[in-house]
Amino acid sequence: YPVLEAVRMAFYELNPLRPEDSTFAGFDNFRQLFDDDLFWQSFRQAAIWTTCSIFLQTLIGVLLALLLHLPLRGMAIFRGLLLFPYIVPTVVIALILQWMLNADIGVVNWSLRRSGLIDENIYWLSTPTMAMVSTILLNVWKYTPFVTICVLARLQTIPLELYDAARVDGAGIVRRFIDITLPQLAEVLTVVVIFRTIWTFNKFEEIYLLTKGGPGTSTFNLAIYSFEQSVANLQMGVGAATGVVMMFLLFAGSLIYMRVFQFAEEDTP
Repeated sequence: YPVLEAVRMAFYELNPLRPEDSTFAGFDNFRQLFDDDLFWQSFRQAAIWTTCSIFLQTLIGVLLALLLHLPLRGMAIFRGLLLFPYIVPTVVIALILQWMLNADIGVVNWSLRRSGLIDENIYWLSTPTMAMVSTILLNVWKYTPFVTICVLARLQTIPLELYDAARVDGAGIVRRFIDITLPQLAEVLTVVVIFRTIWTFNKFEEIYLLTKGGPGTSTFNLAIYSFEQSVANLQMGVGAATGVVMMFLLFAGSLIYMRVFQFAEEDTP
């Protein structure tokens, strides 16, 4: 019902304060979107935010999973601690990170100055580039454990006989990782990347709590753009149209990604 209602609202001119005055607008809401420079800016920033976040989450998540898969004493404790970032409420993380990244009294700048890495304070949340970097780091820190847990679960099911046979054939660590581990992880990584892409592209609360889309509109993504159109500008139809466009992009992107993965899997000897 929410999906169908969003699609219906996308074709209406609707003021949330006067819903009884809604009128059919056809494709006018979509035309307004595509003529709005802020929409395209939000789209580009959403693509950057999503791509960088997913790449770092996947890379760090796989590396952490490989470390946690090592048969070392006490590893179960670290596996338990890994869940902490994932279970802490986002609002708590955002508020603490705002304090940590404060340009004047934040612990991050203080630590960097004490270590001699910087001479002047970095304005993490007050400059467009650093604000985007800060939101990406927040997303990576919170959701990398999800990737790690999924990859670690798959690593524990890979038959050890495959590695033993590779060692007998003289394969080193790198070759075993490329020829055995990565192919075995391919399916779970496909699912993880698709789900994390959908969730990250739709993310609202992390950016809004940390930067509110600022400074200016430098960290707007499509979710925040939809919120601003619906709530601040009282254009529910435009906000719903933004959601429909996001849904279409994610659905099409997921199909393309799965199709490319299927072709790659078929070509693998």
